[in-house]
Amino acid sequence: MKKVMLTLSATVAAAFFSGCICTETTTVPEVKIAGEEEAAPGIKNVEKKPAEPKPAEKKPAAEARPAEVKPAEKETAVTKPVEKKPAPAPKPAEKKPAPVPKPVEKKPAAPAETPLILTDTVWTPVSLYNQGDVKLTKGTTVWFRIHPGKDIVGMSGVNRFSAPAEIPAPGKLKFGLMISTLMAGPEANMKYESLFLNALNRTKSYEITGRELKLFGANGKVLMNCVQAGPGVGEDASSK
Repeated sequence: MKKVMLTLSATVAAAFFSGCICTETTTVPEVKIAGEEEAAPGIKNVEKKPAEPKPAEKKPAAEARPAEVKPAEKETAVTKPVEKKPAPAPKPAEKKPAPVPKPVEKKPAAPAETPLILTDTVWTPVSLYNQGDVKLTKGTTVWFRIHPGKDIVGMSGVNRFSAPAEIPAPGKLKFGLMISTLMAGPEANMKYESLFLNALNRTKSYEITGRELKLFGANGKVLMNCVQAGPGVGEDASSK
């Protein structure tokens, strides 16, 4: 159809330009368009009819199928039977041999201390009833020893001394006239020596408690406290 219309347009255009130039009228033979039953006389303008749009075929909407609801698959947990393992048989207790008791070491008993006695014991004074602030100088030791039924000898601080000693009854004690050397020494020692010898002269009784000796005056007042002297003290004293 398009080719026929283009041919007609070209023919009309050629006739138009030919009419302007030539004065003679040329009759265009009728052109038969293939496909048409009757040819139109003369030149007919082919009317172009707009193609009528065909109505779109409305396809029926697909029916929505209901979603197939599949039943939820229930996962059934298969409980496996717990295998009960037999409890392990208790192991027999290992009998350990009883520890052999160690023999108790018997330490030799300490020899019982020999009770001190008044005689043949070296005594040293630790306090005097009338001592006051008088103190012996360092390195000086006062001591005495009583020989049974005979005398008392010792060191009074500066001089050596001796005197008759009597034990008229248990717990009773008295001394006779004191005799001493006439050595001079530190003033403190000289004062102490005087107090010490005075206490001995006033002694009337004694008492031994443990390792302590107490000398008493006539009124029962303590005149002197003494203890056993250390090793080596008074060893040079000899009986007369």
